[in-house]
Amino acid sequence: MSSKLEILYNWASNNPVKPTFTYREKLGLENKIIYFYGGNMGHAQDMLNLIRLAKRMQEHKEAHFLFVGAGDEVDLMKEAIKRDNIQNVTILPPFDQSEFKKLMSECDVGLFSLNRDLKTHNFPGKLLGYMVQEMPILGSINPDNDLKEVIEEAKAGLITINGEDEKFYQNALKMLNPIYRRYYGINAKKLLDEKFSIKSAAQKILKSA
Repeated sequence: MSSKLEILYNWASNNPVKPTFTYREKLGLENKIIYFYGGNMGHAQDMLNLIRLAKRMQEHKEAHFLFVGAGDEVDLMKEAIKRDNIQNVTILPPFDQSEFKKLMSECDVGLFSLNRDLKTHNFPGKLLGYMVQEMPILGSINPDNDLKEVIEEAKAGLITINGEDEKFYQNALKMLNPIYRRYYGINAKKLLDEKFSIKSAAQKILKSA
């Protein structure tokens, strides 16, 4: 007796929020390119990986890193920011979902990080939100995670292995260019439609039935 296995990806409703730029004004980030991270800030994410990146990016005054969420590494992040006098980072507590989406809609690059020591494949749910908003994805992952292949084959963003700090920095620099951001953002939205939308999930389920 044979069985057929299919990979069913997570999915999201393709309903982007139109930005009003209210939060940019409130946070004093009107003229910044915002690298946005939203979600859990814990050991599995290795948040100091992103703080190191923000520190490297300080010489580029237009870049700002905005973190929204909670987790057991928030205090470590704040300690590193204070110790190294990092000026281009804002950390905010969790928002309710509707306000979170409004804030995210005003940002430019979707950030994520995975701890290098993780042994499993992991697809952070936050990536779906980035795709919905047509945001280019900038990430750092654990070795042998097939997420790199998924994102880069679709040209939806730039992915490095956690620990490749110079490559991560170079990728972040590319995202300062609006042409790159637009290119990867459009492809991120296409990837959502093709693999991570409700429609694509339903089609796969029906096809496998």
